[in-house]
Amino acid sequence: MRLAVIGGGAAAVSLLDSMLRHAGRDAAFDITVHEGARQLATGRAYRPDLDCALVNREAGFMSVRCAERDHFLRWLHRQPRYAATPLATLPPDAYVPRRVYGEYLVDHWTVCLGEARRRGWTVTVVPEFATVAKASATEVMIRGAASLTHADRVVLCPGSGPPADPYGLAGAPGFHPDPYPLSVVLPEIAEDAHVMVLGTGLSGVDVALGLLHRGHRGRITMTSRHGLLPGVRARHRPFTLTHLTPEAISRHLERSGSLGLRDTFALLRDELAAAGTDLAAETAPRPAHDRLRSELARLDGNPYQTIATTALRDVRESVWTAWGDHEKRVFLRRFHPLAKPLYNPMPPPTGRRLLAAMESGQLTVRHGTAGVRARAGGGFEVVHEGRAGRADVVVDATRTGLATTGPRSAPLLRSLAEAGLVVRNPHGGLLIDPATNALRPAAGQAPGRLYALGDLTSGDLFYAGSMYMINVRAELIARELVAAAL
Repeated sequence: MRLAVIGGGAAAVSLLDSMLRHAGRDAAFDITVHEGARQLATGRAYRPDLDCALVNREAGFMSVRCAERDHFLRWLHRQPRYAATPLATLPPDAYVPRRVYGEYLVDHWTVCLGEARRRGWTVTVVPEFATVAKASATEVMIRGAASLTHADRVVLCPGSGPPADPYGLAGAPGFHPDPYPLSVVLPEIAEDAHVMVLGTGLSGVDVALGLLHRGHRGRITMTSRHGLLPGVRARHRPFTLTHLTPEAISRHLERSGSLGLRDTFALLRDELAAAGTDLAAETAPRPAHDRLRSELARLDGNPYQTIATTALRDVRESVWTAWGDHEKRVFLRRFHPLAKPLYNPMPPPTGRRLLAAMESGQLTVRHGTAGVRARAGGGFEVVHEGRAGRADVVVDATRTGLATTGPRSAPLLRSLAEAGLVVRNPHGGLLIDPATNALRPAAGQAPGRLYALGDLTSGDLFYAGSMYMINVRAELIARELVAAAL
């Protein structure tokens, strides 16, 4: 089978690993990977960067294989270059720099390439971004600036894109449109500058932490509409849902024929009440430093976070597919900003460093951002809750909506849509068959030729960009591809 893989980041590594484990000796593949970035396997998230930028999941849970959660940790303990460092005996509940995880991905990519070639497969990397797609009755053609790939099947895994510049600041002196790599961007900022970080999610946290790591002396202000920092990841505790379960959702659908937001929140409130906590109390507005201090005090047991992350794993698809378009739109507009800090928490060491900077007065977290504009004499004016403030430098660390893939993927996605090979999902990304991750084509096009992996599928799966979710879906796609190749 001729397979084209669009994107050569972490998702591509997981996919190739899954294919090798599921394919017998009778399956043969000719694989072409289109990746225009210089660094293969790591994607944006795991490139070489400052050591303060940590993976936000414990080392014992990070892997390219969903069934072997300690695969990364076993690799780390074997590495000669870390034999004389604390990483050689790192416990499963510790956190590692993202660049170390990137080394693991690069190393495992090399291992997979070697195994593929031993089996007689061919794997070719085309060092450019795919831009155009066309299809005939028998194949899909993928074109880049100087390449043409003929494929029987295509897997799209372009990863997430850079920030979207929501305030139109591109080109303004002192504006940094992408915070990564931190090791390149942050040294350009004067040590005494007042830095405005647009976005209070994990990327914004990376910027603030990177500045502190480098000894920045000036003020740092993180700002967003809601001003919510990520939660702090509590220690992992196995948990079994008893109220918000797939069975409860099925029973409700049988009785009512639909599932609304109020129905879902009622089940969630019952789940939280059974664990001794309350939804209204957990979501009540609080200053960022108070919430952060509270999160750090509950590392040994945070029932709200535990229930939310368990529900994300066990009932996410049941709930998301049961909701209608109206419920999804309302959730994304009103409640997603409240949910995201739960399912994308930061490591405890990061939380402690931020809290210390907040208590010293160097770091401030603001909400109610209404606008940012470049000032004629230099610097920026930022409007919070109707009041204007100033900053010397602005770093964009925003992320809006689901399935943000960025400008480099836009030409190919546009071409695929124009050819009828894919259909855009109104909630983000592309429409897929959730049972197989196959992309849904327009009417009249042959189904089952294209698949998607990662953020592109978030419109149908809600949360699809974590390594674990990528692993699970890579397994589905690998089985489909192997079955088609026999």
